[in-house]
Amino acid sequence: MYSDARSCDPDSSSHQSAGLTHAFKEEVQAFLSESLTEPLREAGRKTTGLKSDPAACKIWREALAQKGWVAPDWPTAHGGAGWTPEQRLYFETACAANDAPILMSSGVRTIGPLIIAHGNDEQKTHYLPAILNGQHEWCQGFSEPQAGSDLPALALRATRDGDEFILNGTKLWTSFAQAATHMFLLARSNPESRGRDGLVFLLVEMSRPGIKVSPIKCLDGSHEVSEVFFDNVRTPVSDRIGEIDEGWAVAGQLMQIA
Repeated sequence: MYSDARSCDPDSSSHQSAGLTHAFKEEVQAFLSESLTEPLREAGRKTTGLKSDPAACKIWREALAQKGWVAPDWPTAHGGAGWTPEQRLYFETACAANDAPILMSSGVRTIGPLIIAHGNDEQKTHYLPAILNGQHEWCQGFSEPQAGSDLPALALRATRDGDEFILNGTKLWTSFAQAATHMFLLARSNPESRGRDGLVFLLVEMSRPGIKVSPIKCLDGSHEVSEVFFDNVRTPVSDRIGEIDEGWAVAGQLMQIA
């Protein structure tokens, strides 16, 4: 959840911006002093990848949730703190300086804001509370064996069958897929299309039959990334953001948010 800014001073002049009151900074420092136990700080210091130890993350998320600070920049109407960018930067820098655990952040940082901005009311009601309470953990399914940085070359097929899409193909280098309950992904909804055309942006439950996650062992022995296989996976057409065949535009909106 927090940027890697452990060498920064949260009280430096670069962070003295409009919206940062003395009371706010005191509240942040008091919360961190009280909530960050030595075991949590140790877990933060030992983090070498994108997420800290799961047990420490659970405790830290619960502390943030009790304070209402799990989603600093979400609107208060959706359970967020409603902070300004300056407040969020101060908090993240203070967390890093105090060795706070790093949480898996795709739900809060990426797909949550997209659902708030472009999802329908049913999606907001279903997904947002589950992201906040940690029930849903998300991973991003963009890269494929033949489409790494060249996303328009992706080939995962989303074949429509009534009210469902049938997914077939593979996603690669998916961070924390083995721990995720959901994936947001791009798939090719028009088999005749090429490049950026004919894509759909889908929200997919990882528990659906036909999904297989195969962790990839990294050089340091970790398994933070995985290959994910889709074999005739059925998922509702309604579980999409934006219109069918216009998924590239939605992905662009996601990148602007993130």
